[in-house]
This record gives sequence, C-alpha cells and structure tokens, in this order.
Amino acid sequence: MNVKTILSIVLSLTLGLAVIANLFIGNLLVAAILVFWGLGVGVLSHIAFFEEKKKKPLGAGLVPWINLAMSYCCLILGLGSFLLLLINPTAPLKATIAKAGQSPGDETDGEKVPLSDQTNVASGGERARLGNSGRGEGLDAIGGANEDNQNAMREAQVFNPSIAGSKAGIADKTKVSSQNINEVTEPADFDQGIAGAQEMVISRVGDDNENKDVGDPNALVFDENDENTLAFDPTVFRGMEDPADILSKAKGEKITNLKAAVNSLGVSVPKSMSGRCDKVGRIARLARGGVRNPEQVENSVIKALNWLTKDQNADGSWGKNSKGAMTGFALLCYLGHCELTDSLEYGEAVAKGIKYLVELGDEKDGWLYVTNHKHGSAYAHGIACYALAEAYGMTEKPFILPVLQKAIRRIIVGQQGDGGWVYMVERPGADNLRLVDFGNKGASDTSVSGWQFQALKAAYNTGANFPGIEPALELAVKNFYRVYSSENGGFGYRNKSDTKKANHKLTGVGSLGLQSWKFGHPSVEEKKETLKKAMQHILKNNLSMDYNSADANLYSWYYDAQALFNYGGAFWAAWNRKMEPMLLNSQLADGSWPKEGGGKTSSQGGQDAEVYRTTLCTLMLEVYYRYVY
Repeated sequence: MNVKTILSIVLSLTLGLAVIANLFIGNLLVAAILVFWGLGVGVLSHIAFFEEKKKKPLGAGLVPWINLAMSYCCLILGLGSFLLLLINPTAPLKATIAKAGQSPGDETDGEKVPLSDQTNVASGGERARLGNSGRGEGLDAIGGANEDNQNAMREAQVFNPSIAGSKAGIADKTKVSSQNINEVTEPADFDQGIAGAQEMVISRVGDDNENKDVGDPNALVFDENDENTLAFDPTVFRGMEDPADILSKAKGEKITNLKAAVNSLGVSVPKSMSGRCDKVGRIARLARGGVRNPEQVENSVIKALNWLTKDQNADGSWGKNSKGAMTGFALLCYLGHCELTDSLEYGEAVAKGIKYLVELGDEKDGWLYVTNHKHGSAYAHGIACYALAEAYGMTEKPFILPVLQKAIRRIIVGQQGDGGWVYMVERPGADNLRLVDFGNKGASDTSVSGWQFQALKAAYNTGANFPGIEPALELAVKNFYRVYSSENGGFGYRNKSDTKKANHKLTGVGSLGLQSWKFGHPSVEEKKETLKKAMQHILKNNLSMDYNSADANLYSWYYDAQALFNYGGAFWAAWNRKMEPMLLNSQLADGSWPKEGGGKTSSQGGQDAEVYRTTLCTLMLEVYYRYVY
C-alpha cells in the first residue's frame, strides 16, 4: 500500500466527517469547498489505484478498491449536501417557533431550538407580541408566552445575524438590535413600568425577573408577513390601576390620582398624558408605535395646528355653527401635542379657546353647546366638556374648575338608567321652551354616550372632586356591554342588533369604553374576549380603508384608532400600516384635510365640516403619544 493510497484514505475519512458536520452548520460556501475537495480526493484515489495495479498485474488488492469506493461516496455526499443547501438554505437552520418555557436544545415540532450568539435570547423571547407577561427564559431576558401560547417574539434564536440582530446594532431585516440590556436607553415610565414599584405610575404586573426589554427601544415594527421576522408590541407592559386610587380628591387637598410627569407649566399630569409632553422623546414614541415616517407624521400634526391657529375666530372659538363642539375638537388637538398656554407658537390660541368655553359654560350654567339642536347639543356638550377637562388637568387654571364641575354634573345627572345618554329634549324654562337637558326615554345612544364617557374619564383624571363620577363611569361600562354582540364582535347604536347595519360603526366607541375603566365588567375573562372579538370586527369592516372611498368614516376611525392602539400587537400594526400613509397622503398643503369620499363629515359637520375632519385626522395622528386613558 503506497503513500498516495494512505493519504487518499485519510482525506476521504476527513471529508466524510466534514460533510456530515456541515449538514448541521448549513454553510453553503463550505459545502461548495467540500465538493471541490471531494473531486481532488477522487483524482488522488484513482492515481493511487492505478499505481497499485501497475505494481501487481494479477490484482490491485482489496484496499485500493475500498479507497476508490470511499472517494466516490464522499464526493456524492458532498455534492448532495451542496445541492440541498442550494435549494433550501435555511433547512438546517430552520428558525423554529419555540413554545413558551423551552430552552435551547428542546424540541419544537421535531426541530432543536438553537441559541443565537448575537442576541443571547433563548426560547421565550424578549417581549410578548400579543399577550401579556409570561414564561420562557434567556441569558439576557426573560420573555413570555402570548395568549396563543406561541413564542413571545416569534423567535430571535437563529444564527443568521440579519434575522436575529447584528453586533453593529440593528439588523437590516428585523430592525431589532442585539444590544445587551445594560446598553439600552430605558424607555419612558408609561411605556415600560418597573415591577414591584411602590408608586403605581411606574409599576406593572409581575416580578423584576419576569420580563425585561432587550434590543433597541426605538425599533420599528417590522410588518412583512415573514416567519423569520420579529415585531415589538409597544403596549405590552401597562401598569395596573390600584383600586384604592379610585377615590379622587379636590386639587387643594391630597391628590390620589396617578401622576407621572410635570409639564411646561409645572403641573403634574396623569400618566396617560405624560407621553404627549415628552417633546424630546416624541419621535422615539412614534417609532415605537410602529410609525414608518416619524418626522413626516410630526410635520403633518404641526401643519394641522398651524391651520387651526389661522382658522380660529376672533372670540377664541372655532367653527361657524357648532362652536362649542369645534372649539372642543381644536383644543383637544393642541393639548394632545402638549401645546399649553405658555406655548410660543400656539399659547395664545389655546388660552383664547379655553376662555371661550369657560365663558360659554358660565353664561349657560354649565352647558357647553351653542345652538339649541337636540342632536348637536348633546354631542357638543360632551366634546367641549372633554376638552375643558383636559385643559384643567394640564394647566390647573383655577377659573376653569367651577364651570367644569357644573358641566360634568350635567352629564352625571343626565345619565339614563341603562348607563348611557340620549339626545337633548325640550323642557319648560323661564322664557320660551329651551333645550336644557338630556332625555331619559328609550335605549341610550352609543355615539352620544361615547363623548360623555370620555368627558367623565378626563375629568376624573384631573384629581378634582366630581361627586358621583365613579359610579357613572361604571354604569357607562355596563351599558357598552348592553349593546355588544358576541355574534360578530360589534357594538350597536342603541341595541346589539344594530351591529348588522353597515351605517352603524361604533365598535371603536364601545371598545374604548371598556379599555378606559376597570369597573363594570362581568369578568376579566369576558372583557378580554370581548375586546379581542371587537378588534377583529374593526379590522374586518375596514379592509379597504381608503380616504376617497364612498364608505370612508373619519368619525368611526377616530375611535377605532384609539381602541386598536390601546390593544396593540398585530392588530394595531395591521391598522397603522393603512392609517398612517392614508392620512399623510390625503392632507392638503395648507394643513387641512379635504372632503373625504362619501362626504360623511360634510353631512355631519355642515358648515364646520372642514374643522371637523381636520381635527379628527389630527387626533388620529397624535394617538402614538396622546395616550388614551
């Protein structure tokens, strides 16, 4: 047996082991090199074979034949490995979705779960994509199972750095950074609470070792439908409301409402408002909310506020006919951007708008509507009261409170037995018949109820004393359940059967109500199931979502956007993919929005349609930081 035979045997054995090892590694380049290696070994084994045969004319012997066969087998194995990886390069590195609680090495659908050396995250992932905090573990993070018992972040544990994250920071495919947790800038208190915190404003459910963020907190939602992609849910961690906090006190006494930040006026605002006043971090908040063009969205809001400033009436109001409602809408847009009375650009407009509503309420003994119209007056009072409550909560101007307390009292007294509100009715007054009160007959109106509910919750959040406000909010929640249809997940206009009517799109109204108040729910499980079906109902009924389509409904979309943002996860991502570009592309150069397809705002807003639709669109674009309570 010559030297070439021995060398070719050694090389054949080494090649065979290398090919088998690469089947687990899955490197296509290595597979190609091994093919050429196999060709070389084959040539060497043939040379050795013929040399042996030349020395032994009667027969080369068994060893040269075995050597030759080994070289052919290794070549075929190497070539087969190369073709397999060429056709299906990810097969050996299948990015499996681990079940919560598994560790690297456990099996998932027959596959071993790998561990990414870029992210150091084991099965369980960093954050629950759709569900709440849960199980699973990693070296840098403890993640959670979502409500479908899937992996928390659709798995980051693959060896490919373009999928799992890169050492340089953010991966091209996933926008998820591989930074260690101690390198990441902590997000704001409202976005990410601290487990076990003494103050409820920065607390969340769970233990400190249960869930932690890993990766870039400014990472965008990656919204392609790809099983190898990752996505952050910006609303996973929320603080629980403390039952002991429900008793609110007057501003001059001990304040028990939750506080989280101090605004430019030195006022401690509710945690739900803290995001809007973080002007430095606003772009980051937009990014965490899944916005593709954060700067463009911010510029769009600024353009809208500039337009509203130019469109303000001399007396501080907005609109031509429904001045109470339109002034309320405009103020909500300014306050949603944390533009207060000290704002350099908009301070005068805000101050004049607040002054107008206060004087209107003072003149009308707490009512905040202008024209005596049984439908318009009911809406106007709720919208204007909502804005005035936010104005007081964010400025603490003492002249606002007396009128606000009267306005809120009007809503509480006007609540029907079923928990909702209906249109205004005429009652005898000192002079002629006047529209002075909410009606109290028949099933309540979900649309009217939505604005009164928002006004009550905004007033509650101020920390001032409003007798009867907590029972009123609880009864209102029960009324939303009254009009909910478990059959299709929708909320009806007056009854659950109304959900089958195409012109009644009030599911966002009911959903927002259930999300905004803890009490009045049949059970936690039923609340959860109701909201899930409601989100599905909203998305199903807005598949096209075109500003110029005949069924465009800005009023419905205003509520839907808030409800879906609160719910978060894939539901919000699916909605925002359509909403953001639609609103940005529809805005006019002057900052306003044109008449939409079907013209619903024109029929609803009349002479004030331009202000009406512009404020609705602006509020939708502020939802990323104008957190809903």
